[in-house]
Amino acid sequence: MRALSARPKLIVVDPRLTFLASRAELWLQIRPGTDTALALAMANTIVDEKLYDRAFVEKYTHGWDSFVGRLREYPPEKVEEITWVPAAKIREAARLYASTKPACIQWGVAIEQTVNSTDNNRILTDLMAITENLDVPGGNVFFVPPRVRPIGEFAGHRLLDERQRAKRLGGSIFKLADRIAIVTPKLAWDAILTKKPYPLKALLLHGTNPVITRANGKEVYAALKWIDFLTVADFFLTPTAELADIVLPAATWLEFDDIGGYVFLHGHVYARPAIAKVGECWSDHRMFAELGKRLGQQAYWRDHDGDLDHILEPSGFSWQEFDRRGSLNGEMEYRKHERRGFSTPSGKVELSSTLMETWGYDPLPDYHEVPESPVSAPDMAQRYPYILITGARSPVFFHSEHRVVPWLREAHPDPLVEIHPEAAKSHGIENGSWVCIETPRGRIRQRAKLTAGIDPGVVAAEHGWWLPEVSTPGHGWDSYNVDLLTDNDPRTYDRAMGATNLRVLMCRICPAEE
Repeated sequence: MRALSARPKLIVVDPRLTFLASRAELWLQIRPGTDTALALAMANTIVDEKLYDRAFVEKYTHGWDSFVGRLREYPPEKVEEITWVPAAKIREAARLYASTKPACIQWGVAIEQTVNSTDNNRILTDLMAITENLDVPGGNVFFVPPRVRPIGEFAGHRLLDERQRAKRLGGSIFKLADRIAIVTPKLAWDAILTKKPYPLKALLLHGTNPVITRANGKEVYAALKWIDFLTVADFFLTPTAELADIVLPAATWLEFDDIGGYVFLHGHVYARPAIAKVGECWSDHRMFAELGKRLGQQAYWRDHDGDLDHILEPSGFSWQEFDRRGSLNGEMEYRKHERRGFSTPSGKVELSSTLMETWGYDPLPDYHEVPESPVSAPDMAQRYPYILITGARSPVFFHSEHRVVPWLREAHPDPLVEIHPEAAKSHGIENGSWVCIETPRGRIRQRAKLTAGIDPGVVAAEHGWWLPEVSTPGHGWDSYNVDLLTDNDPRTYDRAMGATNLRVLMCRICPAEE
């Protein structure tokens, strides 16, 4: 809000007229799922009109010629047909971004939860690089962390031997995900239900509610009911926790000493001492530490304060000293590439990725139509004529949390689906009435919120809903949770990362019984 009060030049790309979109100099009301094509067209304009930083490109990028060749495939006129954004607006946005110094790009998880996840992030980074907005003051920067032990070292990521690494689910399929030690959840559900490539017999779930937040919730529910042993650590008895053999009461961040900002290391960490103690709740950290001791991992699993001392050791401070000090900051340095290059195999920003090429993927960013759209599935669109976007947020909740807090539910009692008034009128749907939303995977209900800030062919449903007061099994998650409508077919995943296509689907709507 402080930044907005300075009235910066703001471009917002969003299918919905959000608060930020209402403040923007340019609102690009995009067809859901086509962000990568839009970014490629903006890069096309920047290159075509020679708005890029020639010196940076020549010295610090790899694969320029092939990158330009790919951009030629995405002129704004072609991309207007793909994205619904007029070509003139695409060019205007490209010129505004390229000519504003400095400029930065910020995005949320919505554009990462589609088949274009990896390519979308790559082309956005490429836009930063070719305009020399990468690691400069006011641009997209690489923060210098304070002197603390890196999270990967503390968590022992490299202690897993090659024999065990080879067993990680999906490592041979999604090579980028394997590189950063991520397992695609779908492969875990398959291992439980089909016992392939081996039977998965136990799960420890911390800080997650997959029955509500993962694709195809019914499959997740079936897998977690079938597994031999399930432990869930949570603040609340969620639909996922109800399936557990053991529920461990987790402490909130107010109940244990911790180093704030440590996981992401955005240039600083701060002391976050406990201010309360509730019952027998433990921090996740303590749970992992005690489990580690019982498994014979004695490297540094001593006690909570001892582990904090271990993290802080490079700084020369103990936890107690750090708590009194309050915070530690890294000594920020910009344009680090001028001294040491970039952390890629070529030492440059790889517009054409050598790693992706080595793994057998397209080394250049490209756009792929999402599996369910009027373009990719025109026959399906006859039965399901609306583009459904999921994940709309409420300021009073966080993901699937806090539906059990009465005063928050008073502020937002029911899940909402945004519908254009013209679309609602054609189905006899009134503002505030219950609406059935249906895809080939199932049907749910949410209350209509009519708004002109969305295209008549698009509806936007909130995610994360379960109703603790509902007396039916599962707290009504099987009636209101939009993830029940999503697909979980690995053939629709992002090729390198394995990201699930959660955000863009096809649906139909009709009035529901009260």
